[in-house]
Amino acid sequence: MTKTRSSLTVSLISALMITGAAGFAAAEDISATGKTEPQPMPPAVTIPEAPKPAPINNTTAKPKEKPKNPDVEMAGPLTETRRKEQEQLFTDLRKASTPEKSHAIASRLRQSFVRTGSDSLDLMLRWAETALNQSRDAEAQDYIDEVMAQRPDNATVWQLRARLHLRRNELAPALNDIRQAMILEPRNFDVLINYATLLRETGNRKGALRLYEQALSVYPMMKEAQDEMLKLTEADSDTAL
Repeated sequence: MTKTRSSLTVSLISALMITGAAGFAAAEDISATGKTEPQPMPPAVTIPEAPKPAPINNTTAKPKEKPKNPDVEMAGPLTETRRKEQEQLFTDLRKASTPEKSHAIASRLRQSFVRTGSDSLDLMLRWAETALNQSRDAEAQDYIDEVMAQRPDNATVWQLRARLHLRRNELAPALNDIRQAMILEPRNFDVLINYATLLRETGNRKGALRLYEQALSVYPMMKEAQDEMLKLTEADSDTAL
């Protein structure tokens, strides 16, 4: 590979070429006359000074602060700050005065339940749910397995796998998975509702009723829990008559 020559290298090569030419001329004079004529000195080579190094700047530029987004702040494993924010959301959910307010707060909480701390894993959870909704069970299984391998402490992935077991009529594994989801996040009202539905379908009406009550204690305006609890109580009243 040919390297670019510096000005110093070019100067040195030029000087050597001048000296060499003078030497050849002297040799010719000796051979012709037998005498050595004095030769002029080659021009002096001026070696340029090396440039001074630039001063080192040890000042590190401060990164620009990103604007705070409450939904993004809820991402990832629970830090102390996020835990306090989530507790406040649960308090606000219990005290919400209108269905619209409670729905907005519940949406924020659902986002906090789903977040894994990894954008790629969050995306896989959404893909898994979409695949389940579209009956693409094998694809859903792949996504669920990937998230489960990396974040087994996420309640949502256990809930999705429970749904997958139900699609395959695997009741016992479904119950185990939804129970694990409830252990990981006992105030996840969606998990409570799904668990209650499983118990109701297997004939455990009292267990289902307790779970509906528990869901309503967290989310008093949750219409699904209200409707299902009303159906159970009415059915029990009819049976008693």
